Amino acid sequence: MAQAARAGMTFDAAQDEREPFAAYLTDDASQAAAQAVAAPHGWSTANVRKGGLAAALRLLGVAPPARFLIVDIEGLPIEEAEGGLTELARLGASVIALGSVNDVNHFRRVMRTGARDYLLKPVDADGLAEALVRLELPSDGAKAQGRVVGLVGARGGVGVTTVAINAATIMAEKLSRRTALVDMDIYSGNIALALDLEPTRGLREALDDPERVDEVFLQNAMAKIGRGLHVLATEEAFDDTVRMNDDKVLMLADTIRANYDMAVMDVPRHFVMREPALFSRFDDIVIVAELTLQALRDANRLSKLMSVRNRQAKIHVIANQVSAKPDVTVAEFEAGLEGKLRCVFASDPRAMAKSLLQGKALAMADPKHKMVTDLHRFCIELAGVPEETKTKGGFFRRKVRK
Repeated sequence: MAQAARAGMTFDAAQDEREPFAAYLTDDASQAAAQAVAAPHGWSTANVRKGGLAAALRLLGVAPPARFLIVDIEGLPIEEAEGGLTELARLGASVIALGSVNDVNHFRRVMRTGARDYLLKPVDADGLAEALVRLELPSDGAKAQGRVVGLVGARGGVGVTTVAINAATIMAEKLSRRTALVDMDIYSGNIALALDLEPTRGLREALDDPERVDEVFLQNAMAKIGRGLHVLATEEAFDDTVRMNDDKVLMLADTIRANYDMAVMDVPRHFVMREPALFSRFDDIVIVAELTLQALRDANRLSKLMSVRNRQAKIHVIANQVSAKPDVTVAEFEAGLEGKLRCVFASDPRAMAKSLLQGKALAMADPKHKMVTDLHRFCIELAGVPEETKTKGGFFRRKVRK
């Protein structure tokens, strides 16, 4: 331990050279989970090593600990674990400890060392991924802020829900973002139906009592799909009045922002009039239109209104369900819009119907579909992922928040 302390004198200078991630684990299942988490981030799986806390401490004499560090403390006396974890935390590592002792006093002693989390074994890749997301929250108690994207239709029936589902799926599966997909239409929303999910009362409860909404509430209220997609959708009776106001929806949006890398909100058009403050919370506002004269008029009206309500947000207009011979051509629409359409998605009812029957996003049912590849490029922009972070495997590293 003394050798590590002496080495720590030079660790500040080496801060920029430290590995972003390492794991020291004693069992094959935990090592496999750590490797599965490392790969999508572009972290070297060679840094997932055999051995627990002792192995991590032995390397401190030659290199600073990784920024994110997973260590196994199973079988160690708590006093020995406390000393080693304290040393790693003192040297700047964000540490997740793994063990098999399910005792509140043991947990508290581990957390007092400066470790950021303690997970019970066995652990899987999903559990480690969510723990790493929590590690990226600043240690001073302030929440790191994710990005929130709002999608709204210029007119009804333009396929906003389809775009929202596929954008959220791409962000979760392809861009390695922990993503919340929220259907704000509590009466007639279609996200749960499209993904073959049982609607929950989570959104209703969140709006009835927004002050109880926290990380634990969201974990229990949201359905999880795949690696990192979390869905909040309900289906209330038409004669059941749900009281909403700006304060409630703002609290919900802020809590989701604080707990997810990305949030994709499918917003019904009546929110433009009824809950206008929600639009002030969006980093990007996506207006979905069809290539008709009526949609052009309403897309213009919405764009101008949104630019007043939220001067910081980027406003994008996309054309969806475009037929071979639309009422208005792309060139005519862009001339009337006085700007470029961000995306143009051709109508393909057969592919949409097939994915709907499978209860999957098109991005999962037919990942090579042109709409999916075009939307993928748009999602890179929405998620704030720079092009140079694209890896050979086609995934994108998540930018580590500092």
